[in-house]
This record gives sequence, C-alpha cells and structure tokens, in this order.
Amino acid sequence: MTIEEQIAALEEAIGSGVRRVVTQSNGVRTEIEYQSLDAMQDALANLKARQSRTPRTILAGF
Repeated sequence: MTIEEQIAALEEAIGSGVRRVVTQSNGVRTEIEYQSLDAMQDALANLKARQSRTPRTILAGF
C-alpha cells in the first residue's frame, strides 16, 4: 500500500469520526485501531512528512 493510500484511508476515518482504519492491498487486510483522535492526527502528520521526503522520479521525453 502506498503512502498516498494510507493517508487517504486515515483522512477518511478521521472525517468519519471512527478510530479504526481498515485497508486492503494485494489481498492483505490491515486493521489499526487508534486510541484517540490525537493519535490519528499524529500518524497522519508522520505519513505526510514521510511523503514529502520520498524522492519523486520524473520522466521527461523530448
């Protein structure tokens, strides 16, 4: 699962007001239940920080 997918799942859970985030990728189901909204927001901030550090490859054709 990509960081973008993890961010989207976490943002959806926060927006819905649920503390349990369930994702599935390549047949693997992952379920995480956070203790609080603060913990979810911390996890989201961590993911976004990791995303900004991820090198991006740009393929330019001429």
